[in-house]
Amino acid sequence: MFADLVIRGARFPTAPGADALAVRGGVIQAVGGSSELQGFIGPHTRILDLNGQVVLPGFIDAHTHFVRVGLERTLYVDLSDVGSLDEALERLRAAARERRGDWVVARGWDESRWPERRPLERADLDRAVPRQPCCAIRVDGHLVVCNTPALARCPRADDELVDRKRGHLREGAAWELLDTIVPDLATLVDAIAAASRHAAELGVTAVAEMSGKPEYLRAYLHALEEGVLRTRIFLYIPQDRPGAAAALGTARDPGGELLRVVGVKAFVDGSIGARTAALTSPYRDGDTAGTILLGAEELARIWREVSHAGLQLAVHAIGDRAIAEVLRAARLAGVSGHGRHRIEHLELPTEEHLREMADLELVASMQPNFVVNWSGPGKLYERRLGPERDACIDPHALVLAHGIPLAFGSDGMPMGPLYGLPGAVSPPYEAQRIPVEEALRAYTAGAAFSLFAEDELGEIAPGKRADLVVLSDDPRAARPGDIRVEMTFLDGEVIFAR
Repeated sequence: MFADLVIRGARFPTAPGADALAVRGGVIQAVGGSSELQGFIGPHTRILDLNGQVVLPGFIDAHTHFVRVGLERTLYVDLSDVGSLDEALERLRAAARERRGDWVVARGWDESRWPERRPLERADLDRAVPRQPCCAIRVDGHLVVCNTPALARCPRADDELVDRKRGHLREGAAWELLDTIVPDLATLVDAIAAASRHAAELGVTAVAEMSGKPEYLRAYLHALEEGVLRTRIFLYIPQDRPGAAAALGTARDPGGELLRVVGVKAFVDGSIGARTAALTSPYRDGDTAGTILLGAEELARIWREVSHAGLQLAVHAIGDRAIAEVLRAARLAGVSGHGRHRIEHLELPTEEHLREMADLELVASMQPNFVVNWSGPGKLYERRLGPERDACIDPHALVLAHGIPLAFGSDGMPMGPLYGLPGAVSPPYEAQRIPVEEALRAYTAGAAFSLFAEDELGEIAPGKRADLVVLSDDPRAARPGDIRVEMTFLDGEVIFAR
């Protein structure tokens, strides 16, 4: 049968010797030489000549917060690019003037990039936004700073997660406050549309959405109906809402090919930036060793429930103490490889942890952009942990050496495989460094495997979905920073063209 589309004159790093592919009905029909595919060209076949540009499988972000990425473009005050604490406060003042009486929610600040090298505090926000509620979410999402009107909405007393003097809410205390200010449905749909456009610009055609709240699921269904969702969404429901999909009357695939509920997300610790990642030894620049948010026994109970429901568990564990707790829970729960359960982030595993992960057939879901942002001499991880532990963080090479399936994502900090690639192929430490082919695989086939989608995504081969990204150059030969995304295809249809 004739193809709907034939792409030719391209380079296919994952399909050596090929320079063309044919697509029909959103699926790859054939891959090979242009002369071999001539018979797929009919009177109505679209032909795209790429003149030597590079085609890869569409990138898959195996861990992100897609709605949040959209809200950062449509609603939140963006503090990700501010160069100082004072600049952040001035941006908040300007936003408060525009949104008189309404909440001012900001996101993305990172004190490690500021000359002051200290986090925002309640007194800062009170000076900038004295009358209306205002909160500023740290880049990692594990620390929220509130002004006095916002802090009045927090019912918790001071404890290890609540510091009212500084206006700091961590982990569950932070998330409880943010749950009270969820935007309305129309705003969420707009955010999803913005996130989908942004993903296409980055060559990302599928994501694991780690924030599958019921209100987000409703918004995804509306975005699908309105035709503004052009990204495959694999949804993870929060651990405290495992019945959310059933309560909404949705099936496992509520949105057909574009929206699937695949698992449950659980948190065992926090982040290194917020000093809540659980370590076996204290932080170098603090008097804490972090926080265990969910013990092994309770996690094992959740794990058994999730497995019984036929779902996958994705467990956030950054510090070595947290990873040990997850592995103990896995043993208690009797975890098997059939579930492809995942450890998210996995930043400070020991060799023993990795051996045990391999035995339990767990998946490593990691984010090399964390290395780009914070690992290396003089950066945040070295200041928080010291140079010895920083050199052991995010050991992608050791994960592969132990035969552990590896999937790469971004956590939305920021999205974009071309941004994250240097954290895996040219990082500061040897244990982090892997060949570019393996890094690309973790953003494609490895990520697809982690989502039970390897039969349809992650490779350029007959029978796979025609989700593709066209790059200006080959990542095996050019620096990622010099490469541009030229086009992105979903089911053989162009969803982005430069």
